[in-house]
Amino acid sequence: MANVSLWNSKRGTASRSVGRVHQLVSHLAWGDAVGNQVRYLRDLLRGWGFDSEIYANEWDEACRDQVRPARDYPRDASSDSALLIHHSFESRLVPLVAKARGRKALLYHNVTPTRFFEGVDRHVAQGCTAAREELRALRDHVSHAWAYSHFSAEELAAAGYRDASVLPFAVDWNAFDVPPDPALRAQVEDGCANILFVGRTVPSKRLEDVLRVFTAYQRLYQPRSRLLVAGTLSNSTPYDASVIALREQLGPERVVFLGRVDASQLSACFASATAYLSMSRHEGFGVPLLEAMYRGVPVVAYGAAAVPETMGGAGLTTLSDDPVEVAGLLAVLERDAALRAQVVAAQRDRLAPLDQQTVARRVHEALTPFLEGRSPVQAKPGPDAATVVCPGFDTAPDAPMSRLARAVVDRMPGARLWTVRRGVMPLQLAPREERREGTPVWHFTPDEPTSPASSDAPASSSLETGVRCATGPVLFAGAEEVARRTAAQVQAHAWGVWEARRAPDAGVRRLLGPRLKELKPDTDVDALARDLARELDAGGRTHAR
Repeated sequence: MANVSLWNSKRGTASRSVGRVHQLVSHLAWGDAVGNQVRYLRDLLRGWGFDSEIYANEWDEACRDQVRPARDYPRDASSDSALLIHHSFESRLVPLVAKARGRKALLYHNVTPTRFFEGVDRHVAQGCTAAREELRALRDHVSHAWAYSHFSAEELAAAGYRDASVLPFAVDWNAFDVPPDPALRAQVEDGCANILFVGRTVPSKRLEDVLRVFTAYQRLYQPRSRLLVAGTLSNSTPYDASVIALREQLGPERVVFLGRVDASQLSACFASATAYLSMSRHEGFGVPLLEAMYRGVPVVAYGAAAVPETMGGAGLTTLSDDPVEVAGLLAVLERDAALRAQVVAAQRDRLAPLDQQTVARRVHEALTPFLEGRSPVQAKPGPDAATVVCPGFDTAPDAPMSRLARAVVDRMPGARLWTVRRGVMPLQLAPREERREGTPVWHFTPDEPTSPASSDAPASSSLETGVRCATGPVLFAGAEEVARRTAAQVQAHAWGVWEARRAPDAGVRRLLGPRLKELKPDTDVDALARDLARELDAGGRTHAR
């Protein structure tokens, strides 16, 4: 496609359309959601007339003919190049992005929170933490940013991407139309009810919960049942070993770990499945859920992160992780033919707005301003206001810590109180301000639902990202876990308040030192709030200098 001069009536300036639109990804894998998306976008871009290549640091052998080394991109790029940067894990590509010519945009798939790998895989945990640092660093090098769900777009907004929006996930439905492997299908279609899970065996997918639910299902409802797990599992990692050990401990029959399967074997799994089960605690989108819907398999999924958004009201989304309760959902789907047919029909309706042509058109419309060089209107950044982080405020607004947090904010002009909304809000596009008796309170979406009996505030990856990116003074008000994960990044301008029964760990104590206060039962909340507001104000001005 030749460069075309386009008139942007909104801005009143001429812009130039690019002729080449390339993609950058840290690892191009065969068969995973990110890799499939990258390849499908390349085909869309070429179909629209652009020259388009994929650049990566690493790639699977099956992808070697589809990729170019990432190190070559700065040399290949020119002023009329555009680069779509896919981000989902540590890439170490920010310096490369910074020096490459042409315009750049971010496509955010979400990063799994570090907490899922703590104590399990130190290398991956460090990679997740580094990936969120890179997310902040990339902000200065891109003109546009999109996420593949509202859940992920909220985290972009928290990280300071002021014009982040949602890009439709372009699923290549034709790729699922592969005849089932006859040998595997004959093996598993033996009269058993087959429960299917597809995905990587990593802690965030909670395969151990899948095992517990299946065991309850087999013992309470359907003795003739089988669990099919399409995903590599071995004794090579602590998590894999723990899952295998749990299977031995629980003792269910007919649990089949299929390992990595090809397209025909995967088709056989779906063709024989009674239900698809997901107990994942973190999804930036959730392609296997839609794949199950496309293949006519009813879905039961735990409603964490972007799962409710992906489900779109179809299937059965549960807010409970109790194995017996979830097993009951699997049982009713098997026993009630009318309900099963209703669920499958609703899932089919869910896919209707995601057909190939509609999604391709929406992707093209979303990318057009970037491809034409139209910069979004950036809101002017405000002052580096103080942020009081009190995750439990929404859960217990009248608790002493919540009253202290509100009192500090009320004493500091421009300050805001950050908390985690107790209920799941899957379509919340960005952290939203509400007024609580005049106090500005920003609510962040929780990563997963919380039990009604729990008094603890749920975790929120977008809240933690917002704290890491905060430039003004930060007060951790009872935010023990948030501080543990973020205090090192904001140490120079952070304070903390804790109650004796919820004392912070040694690392936070070391980082904050004398700026760590204790809220005792007999503490004068107003007096402490006054002192903290004074310290935050002075500390913020010192930090700004």
